[in-house]
Amino acid sequence: MKKIIFIHGLLGSKNNFEYLEKEFSEYHTESIELIGFGGEHKPKMKYDLNDFLDSLEQKLNLNEDSDIQLILIGHSMGALLAKELTIKHPNKVIKAFLISYPFHDREEVLQRYSYFDRKYAEGTWWTKILCQTEILYKWLFYPYFFLFKYKYRHSYIDFFKHTYLSAHGAINNTIFEDKKENLYTIAEKVILINGEKDSSVDFLFLNSFNNFIIARMGHVFFGYEKKIANVIKSNI
Repeated sequence: MKKIIFIHGLLGSKNNFEYLEKEFSEYHTESIELIGFGGEHKPKMKYDLNDFLDSLEQKLNLNEDSDIQLILIGHSMGALLAKELTIKHPNKVIKAFLISYPFHDREEVLQRYSYFDRKYAEGTWWTKILCQTEILYKWLFYPYFFLFKYKYRHSYIDFFKHTYLSAHGAINNTIFEDKKENLYTIAEKVILINGEKDSSVDFLFLNSFNNFIIARMGHVFFGYEKKIANVIKSNI
């Protein structure tokens, strides 16, 4: 049985794929919520690669003896995790579509980050306080979401559904520890999809793989679901 699995990125939730998943109504699909984000539980842990993979393997029953065949669609950190699942379970993952990946190396990413994002990644004390007290001010953003981002309001509201530990841990223990070079071991199974305006992506590196560039798209794929779906459907 073939099944399409959607895996969201950092600070995301399964709602990120609300409209992309609808493009695959003729397929058996499921959008996964990562531990520490969205509506998932948020335990105290490192939020490193093993933590995320263990959780995903349980959700997808990958350690059980089944005949399931998966097509993975991951965005950003979710693409990183889709890549690692493909490497670890080559007999169960038949294709992986990686959106907004691979990233630049750590120092390059930090240089491209905004001031706040850079300080957040570094663990500066005031960014931790802002994150832990977001319940006091997050409501100020809701009118903007409903007035100007209504279609994707669920995704933007879910942006606040994380903890400092889950976000900071995921950045430093998963994203910054990524070994993008291991993509070469599954080159025949991966399709890379990136926006031409995405400053976090290492475009020189992805040229070694089967890749597609979406004009005018940045790191976030909202509004480009049909174009992404067309690429995926043409390569399943």
